[in-house]
Amino acid sequence: MPVVRLAVAACVLLVLAACSTARPTYEARQSFDAPTPGAAAERSDYVAKGVTRKIGDDVTLSVSTPTSFTPTEEAYPKAVRAVAFELVIDNRGDTVYRTAQLLFVATADGLPADQIIDSTQGYSGVTSTEDEVLPRQTVRFSIAFGVPTQSCAVRVAVRPGSDAASAIPVFDGTV
Repeated sequence: MPVVRLAVAACVLLVLAACSTARPTYEARQSFDAPTPGAAAERSDYVAKGVTRKIGDDVTLSVSTPTSFTPTEEAYPKAVRAVAFELVIDNRGDTVYRTAQLLFVATADGLPADQIIDSTQGYSGVTSTEDEVLPRQTVRFSIAFGVPTQSCAVRVAVRPGSDAASAIPVFDGTV
């Protein structure tokens, strides 16, 4: 299973790298609708408010703008700085959505960024959420990634299930 996750993460990173044609100067970008020719030029219009993405039939994932913080000594893996995102899964469908199928992938300045678990500060990741999001139920949780101490370009994407055709970008900006 870990080998499969690493392979999926590598594929997502390749796709994200291939989609990047230039690094504009901006603080945060939000809209990640299906790419179209010339979409890179539209990226300068993105705003720094959180995003909501459809991740399944009648299921959405809302992602806040990032918050920078200093992880505690108990954080794993160790990091000098991290960025956190508050997330909400809203299941408006008639079937159960399983959070275990979510796979988050992040990069900081083009390099893989580790997910940071710092429970003492409330950053427990997907593993701390309820195993299932029942129909018409909403679940909140937070996720964090280790980043360099200096300002850097961060990209975060989510693969909503192992059968998902591609990862869904949820943040692309400088933190």
